[in-house]
Amino acid sequence: MTGGRTLGTWIGKGFPFMVRAMPTVLRSDAFKIVMYFTAVLLLGSLLAPWLYAGGKDLAAHFAGKPDQGFLPWLAAACDRSKFPRFFNRSLMLSAIVLMYPAIRWMRVGRGSLKFRDTPWSLRLPDSEVNLSEGQPLRRNPNGWRHLAIGFALAAGTLLLLGWGLVQAGTFDYAQKINLLKILKAAVIPAILVSLIEETLFRGSFLGMFLRAMRPVTALVGLSLLFAFLHFLEPPSGVTVADPRGATAGLWLLGQIVGHFADPLPLLSEFATLASVGLVLAYARWRTASLWLSIGLHSGWIFGIFLFKGFTRPVPGLSRFTHFWIGDTLREGLAPLAVVLLTGVIVHVLTRRDATRLGN
Repeated sequence: MTGGRTLGTWIGKGFPFMVRAMPTVLRSDAFKIVMYFTAVLLLGSLLAPWLYAGGKDLAAHFAGKPDQGFLPWLAAACDRSKFPRFFNRSLMLSAIVLMYPAIRWMRVGRGSLKFRDTPWSLRLPDSEVNLSEGQPLRRNPNGWRHLAIGFALAAGTLLLLGWGLVQAGTFDYAQKINLLKILKAAVIPAILVSLIEETLFRGSFLGMFLRAMRPVTALVGLSLLFAFLHFLEPPSGVTVADPRGATAGLWLLGQIVGHFADPLPLLSEFATLASVGLVLAYARWRTASLWLSIGLHSGWIFGIFLFKGFTRPVPGLSRFTHFWIGDTLREGLAPLAVVLLTGVIVHVLTRRDATRLGN
């Protein structure tokens, strides 16, 4: 009887507390961010078959016609692309479409704060910085130097690893090399992807995470989310039976989620992506700016594409070897070790910045 009364008393006191706590959880930035990415996945999966059908119809319309102009170029690109590429582009489109309502939703309940006075603002004047509201971005007097150092550090260490892998016999130099094409393929993504993703992930979302969580939890949580979104690629060899079907995108999403059950890509690729996200988030937090993280991100992308253009993986390597290095410099325990080493160097290089900011 005593135990029953104790249990009943605990439930009686605890349940009202849980009821009162639920609205707080539902209003938290962390919950809203999770809901945003869930909506992106669902909307992207539903839109993918429509995007695929529209792209293939556009390709059929321009088949055999002159290839000058934007639409013929787009039609040719659609003709070459398979369903997973349309799925990826559908996710990107959904993320853009849902971004504005998500930001509006995340501003609910903020009282009289203006957008420029909130932690997800990309740039705040020093007079408006309020450390109790997360960690907004601040002016970095060493911005250009951090950008150059980050690029040189990330690209240099990664290409040094690539040179070692060529010497070890896991990669060979390509027989035909088009230097201009390789540089174009490396420079453009390095600039565009680093600017977009750092502005979105480390510029906006990390500010929200830092407001809702402790720094360690925020850095790790956002890094895992960053890795998950970049890991959304179907396993090699997977084909969609009916890419125009209404559930084709949802089916492919299920295959991608099942990809996490394979220990090889989970350890060799997902862990590396999570470490990349952690180093980028740590660089942003230590400097309260995006200069260093943009430099690191662009350097890694440049190094990966440059090495990919100059080399080819040696076929027939053992599965054990693929734990250490995959078909690119973004897969395996060897790139993971290089990324972690880069993180240690970032920690040393940002000591003064961290001291100035109190991190």
